[in-house]
Amino acid sequence: MRWRRPTRRSLFLTVGAASVGALAGCLTDEGELPAPITIDADHNCPVCNMVIVNHPGPAGHAFYPDDADIPDQDVQDGVVPYCASTCAYEYVFEYEEYGEDPRVIYLTDYSKVDWEIYRDGDVKYITAHFEADVHTDARDLTFAVDSEVLGAMGQSVIGFSDPEDAESFAEEYGGDIYDHDSITRELIDSLGFV
Repeated sequence: MRWRRPTRRSLFLTVGAASVGALAGCLTDEGELPAPITIDADHNCPVCNMVIVNHPGPAGHAFYPDDADIPDQDVQDGVVPYCASTCAYEYVFEYEEYGEDPRVIYLTDYSKVDWEIYRDGDVKYITAHFEADVHTDARDLTFAVDSEVLGAMGQSVIGFSDPEDAESFAEEYGGDIYDHDSITRELIDSLGFV
């Protein structure tokens, strides 16, 4: 078969199809997903009522549809913020039982930050990061779960957008690897979250 130079029309169609495909990944039934926000000192976790920025480990927030039947006091600056990934999943699972699904859940992406492990006595903690640009859609993260490194609520679900980063973390600090769809309420409860 002889190679033919692509026509201008075929290039436009290819670029157009690729653009539509890329845009579809950012859309829900309600349109484009909202961008993540920066968690600040005014944000309290509705699960445990802790001031989020005062605690270590992965934090996050979820956007719910405007007509979602969730408590008004849980919505802060248009989002439901969480002090820990475990709180995020616990909240989401609870409201899924009532038919309320978030549009998107953003969690700290440790592939995007210079994180550190520090000790408080015999306990190892991972640093917290609250800026909007370090939060990633949970569906795009690979998680190291049940490692020796703790967050705000004890055992953490630590997310990485690069699966190799998650594997390296688990090799060094222990834990098992999960994707978003594999995180269950039973798993969160098994981490000692009540």
